[in-house]
Amino acid sequence: MLVRLGLEDLRVVLRDSGELIKWSSILFILPILAGIWFRESIDFLIIYGLTGVFSFFLGTALKKVFRTNADTDLKHAFMIVGLVWIVFTAISAVPFSLIMGMQFIDAFFEAMSAITTTGLSMMTSIIDSAPKSLILWRSLISWIGGVGIIVLSLMGIFTTYTKSAKLMVAEGREELIRPNLKNTAKEIWVIYVFLSILSIGLLFFVGMDFFSAVNYSMSAISTTGMDITSTGLVGIDNSLIGLSLVLIMLVGATSFSAHYLFIRKKDFGAYFKDSEFKVMISILIISLIMILPKMMLFYPNAIMAVETALFHNTSALTCGGFFNVPIGDLAKWDDFVLLILMGLMVIGGSSGSTAGGIKVSRIIIFTKSIYWRIKELILPKDSYFQKKFEGKPIENRLIREVNQFILLYIVIIVMGVFVLTMQGTGFTDALFVVVSAQGNVGLDVGVVSTLLPVASKIMLILSMWVGRLEIIPLLSAIGFALSFRKS
Repeated sequence: MLVRLGLEDLRVVLRDSGELIKWSSILFILPILAGIWFRESIDFLIIYGLTGVFSFFLGTALKKVFRTNADTDLKHAFMIVGLVWIVFTAISAVPFSLIMGMQFIDAFFEAMSAITTTGLSMMTSIIDSAPKSLILWRSLISWIGGVGIIVLSLMGIFTTYTKSAKLMVAEGREELIRPNLKNTAKEIWVIYVFLSILSIGLLFFVGMDFFSAVNYSMSAISTTGMDITSTGLVGIDNSLIGLSLVLIMLVGATSFSAHYLFIRKKDFGAYFKDSEFKVMISILIISLIMILPKMMLFYPNAIMAVETALFHNTSALTCGGFFNVPIGDLAKWDDFVLLILMGLMVIGGSSGSTAGGIKVSRIIIFTKSIYWRIKELILPKDSYFQKKFEGKPIENRLIREVNQFILLYIVIIVMGVFVLTMQGTGFTDALFVVVSAQGNVGLDVGVVSTLLPVASKIMLILSMWVGRLEIIPLLSAIGFALSFRKS
């Protein structure tokens, strides 16, 4: 039976979206405080303040105008999540546009890249003139995006388990650490803040100044990968900084359930009991072995070749998105190396982490499904064997959903490549940057700039949005929206 949306459903969507938008306005307090601390122009403070006030009153107005006692269903949750991410991205883009004089499409691109933890940037050529408060604002929204605006809002906004649970499912975060979802959200935030503080301390200890350590730690733990200067990590003669970022990106790409067991339950073997973590490390090691001979041809210094390979393979697999060589060098690497990096970006990190990509769990299930299918073909017709993932039985329905997800993921990549090549981007470059955008990675070979055609910018924005919120919820939201009827 076709599920249709009526006016009452629309009221529910706009009411709950308003609540989320209203509470997100609190975030603008931090850049205001930073601007005061760094003694920046009063104009900047006014821009942050007015944008935050606008966000608060927009959310309040939506909540009051569309007040209803109707419950939130899964169909509403899908639309709420998609709508809030678009609206909050637009609001977050305002400071970039007004302070830096960016065209709004470029400012929106920058905000979407940060919130979706992608890390592609339109500010590379002007970032050195950006005020520190704006740099911190960009790092903040990427840090928030690491665990999701919805999870942030769960800490006190929603009062029923069902509504909260459906919103978590809609954002692709179905795994519960604690039986109560509100406690789960709190545990996630406690762990996230704790790991972020440790990351700041680590980067400061190995030689970063405090401001850089704060920004890079937020960017690394959220697997965003945004630099705070035009040169970024290029030319930093400190191997410990690179190794520290590798560790932080791996932590960000590891499931919060594993962090919970290790930190809160003192299960010191938790990470190596986690199948996704073990597979992620195995993939990283195998990919290093594969590209190292090529990298040693490009970098005759063996130590530099190993460090460069480790850093960029980790950056691609975890969706961290950092690079410590000039983009020109990255574009000149052997096609085999770029192919491996693209494969890593498609795979991504663990489910229940800040990373993007298809996710390691889906890759495991997909690989096993091939084995199971072969086994079904060679066994007698009436034979039966149990299909398991992480020691638990897995239904054929879930296997089909995983395979459908991967197929749709590839189809959307093809669409993105089609749009960029039609606009004049070379095929290899287009494929690399679309895979990077949809995987929420941020590695680039020199494609992304303010000179990119508008259609290509919009396509990459859609790729980042789809990659962060995942495909099925967005397709469901579109389907529900198309089924809207007034009666």
